[in-house]
Amino acid sequence: MEAILKRDGLSLELLSSLSYKSELGISLKKNLHYFKRDELLDELNSARKWYTSLGVLVDLPVDYRIKSAQSISFKYDRYYPDHQVRKVFNDLLGFRSMVDSYDDILGAEEACLKVVDLSCGKSVDDGYRGVHVYFTRKPGYYPVEIQYNTYYDRQINNWLHKHVYKRFDNPNIGFELRLAYERGFIHSEDDFVRRLDDVLSGC
Repeated sequence: MEAILKRDGLSLELLSSLSYKSELGISLKKNLHYFKRDELLDELNSARKWYTSLGVLVDLPVDYRIKSAQSISFKYDRYYPDHQVRKVFNDLLGFRSMVDSYDDILGAEEACLKVVDLSCGKSVDDGYRGVHVYFTRKPGYYPVEIQYNTYYDRQINNWLHKHVYKRFDNPNIGFELRLAYERGFIHSEDDFVRRLDDVLSGC
């Protein structure tokens, strides 16, 4: 896994230095209702501001995203009260990388890395495909996320994100579009939008 990380300018040591430590004195394995909302959101926004101040991120040859304050608040409200903080806010800092195959990533064995295989879809399939890796420095630190996609998967993931996920709650819409993509009916964003109209109209 170190070789894959190195290709993107990352390393376990760097990920460790990019890990933000909670100072709230409550295990991040606890569900959201154990935390005072304002205190938790203040800490999460402090983490966001800290990441924004780090020049090292700008110099990395890999795409990254820092969670917005709006997204943090949205996720809190969506998953309150019975989801673990470490799982809800496992992507305050997220990297996005391209791979030819998921095989090497799925074989990662480092104890500090958790590999989540979404290459065949989520349990409720909304069309997204990829493999996510979560680095956790140690208990009490928020995870850092790395999303890996093949080019084939990234292309439709981007279209789904742009046209579907922020607009519709029904996961079957994304699932139907993914099937159409795999069957060769979608080759471009214009094809995707036309097919989306068909799915929405029930054709």
